[in-house]
Amino acid sequence: MAVHPPIRRAPVRRAPIRPHSPGRLRRAAAVLAALVLALAGALAAGGPAYADFGTDYHDPVTAVKPLHRPDTRSCRAEVMHDQPFRDGYGNPPDTPYTATVTPPAECAGPWSAVVLDLHGQVAGRQFDRLFSVRIGGVQVMLSSTPEPSADGIEWAVERDVTRYAPLLTGDPQPFSFDLANVTDATYTGVFRISASLTFYTASARWPAAHTADRLLTTGPFGLTQAAPAAARELTLPQNLERLTAEVYARGGGACEEFAYASAPDEFVRANPGLGACGKGPFRELRLTIDGRTAGAVWPYPVIYTGGWDPLLWRPTPGIFAFDLPAYQVDLTPYVGLLLDGRPHSLGIAVNAAEAQGNDVWTGQVNLFAEVDHGAARTTGQLTEHRVAPEAAVGTALTDRGTGSADWCVTAGRHDLARGWVQTSHGRITTEVRDDLSFRSEQQLRDGGNDLTLHNRTDLTRTTVTSGAGPRRTATVHEGAPLDVDYRVARDAAGAGDQWTVMDLGYHREATTAVGARIVERSTVDHTLSPSAHRHDGDATVRTGRSVEDYRSTGPDGPYHRSLTMVDGWPAGYSG
Repeated sequence: MAVHPPIRRAPVRRAPIRPHSPGRLRRAAAVLAALVLALAGALAAGGPAYADFGTDYHDPVTAVKPLHRPDTRSCRAEVMHDQPFRDGYGNPPDTPYTATVTPPAECAGPWSAVVLDLHGQVAGRQFDRLFSVRIGGVQVMLSSTPEPSADGIEWAVERDVTRYAPLLTGDPQPFSFDLANVTDATYTGVFRISASLTFYTASARWPAAHTADRLLTTGPFGLTQAAPAAARELTLPQNLERLTAEVYARGGGACEEFAYASAPDEFVRANPGLGACGKGPFRELRLTIDGRTAGAVWPYPVIYTGGWDPLLWRPTPGIFAFDLPAYQVDLTPYVGLLLDGRPHSLGIAVNAAEAQGNDVWTGQVNLFAEVDHGAARTTGQLTEHRVAPEAAVGTALTDRGTGSADWCVTAGRHDLARGWVQTSHGRITTEVRDDLSFRSEQQLRDGGNDLTLHNRTDLTRTTVTSGAGPRRTATVHEGAPLDVDYRVARDAAGAGDQWTVMDLGYHREATTAVGARIVERSTVDHTLSPSAHRHDGDATVRTGRSVEDYRSTGPDGPYHRSLTMVDGWPAGYSG
């Protein structure tokens, strides 16, 4: 994600601060008062969402590194211009918007890069809304919108979609942009969005990107209590050599959007009056091939611009809020099972415990197939499969009574899959190891008015390829820390204070080694620390502050940028 409008300076004279009705605060304050773990339980009961820094604040901006675009000749194809999204549930609904994508003839592929650019604007009152972008039925982006000010904001997002280039090399492809908005007398914000694709030609300095030969998809899925698993039969090429799955997924509804803050079932049963969401804070989506578990995805705890307290995210969005991750799972060890020319079932499911849980998980699974261009058929075998049907989960709970408790939830995976494929250039053996760990420590006091949360996720995925050349080892380590301190207090006169302090992070190190020598290394260290304070009494005070820092290294050199925001406006930046 990159959201980089020019830095606008705060006006010398600011408009008066208007009181903030619960709005999205229902997903934190009112909900946390009823228990943060039931965050959206109050979502349907609150009042309108108001701007909190007068009638305006800075456009969304982030420290995230912009895409490093080729300097080759390029062509831009606009597929949607200033398209309004008012009512996604009308008769007829105004979503999805559909068009056709045709790469410009003067920039024919193969391309060094393909970039999707979005520009949006909205004014008035509105919640954050999720939206998805598809090309040829394949999901290429999952995102959310910012919440507007009364005067209006604009934002831009860029996304590298080069890996989807095989969709664009043949006939014109359908383009779909799905954003279900709602407008009425209270929620007046209409999202107006433009979208374009830029095709960058190849050169000696910017060679054509290596992409898969064929893309397949399951189509959209929805996992609910009634249907906790979904599957689709797909037929893979008989000369398949490598296979990678990509999973778009997000929790929806009153509880699953905040799954990382859910309580253990034992506590929920013992405190029915709190309205808490159960099943604990750990979530796992499992990929299956013909019913066999082949990999797992642990979703990042994405917090949208209305989550907990909207003041936290004005104007800096939460990590991944505008560009939700597409989780990668290497399925190459299983290729030998898929070469018979028959349909095979690719499935996705939630853990057995979560299957009885909350709301819905939606998304889509894409498959990137690479074939052997020197053979009409390949052969192969899965030689070792030590992949747990489900992660091992442990829960330690101390219920202190009167709506107070401490709990610690841990989860782990240590999986291995190995298989070989006989190709025209030799036998290739691929081993995939996953070492994943999760820990959530939460302290709840005062029936939800005092919460401390410390979550840690550490994922290490290693792929070793051998045969037909030197041994190649690719390792990706990811860390996802999340800390939350939330407190609500009210005095005898009825005056109230709410404090919310967060620390979010995403850390990634990727290395590629040939033999014992590391030939590629890249890192990302992204941290965001927002805080917000609301006081309601004789005087109403709304304040918000955030500090964001983004550092990265890679083939195009180091990058560092830091942003500090106070009450919706830049207070300092570097890099």
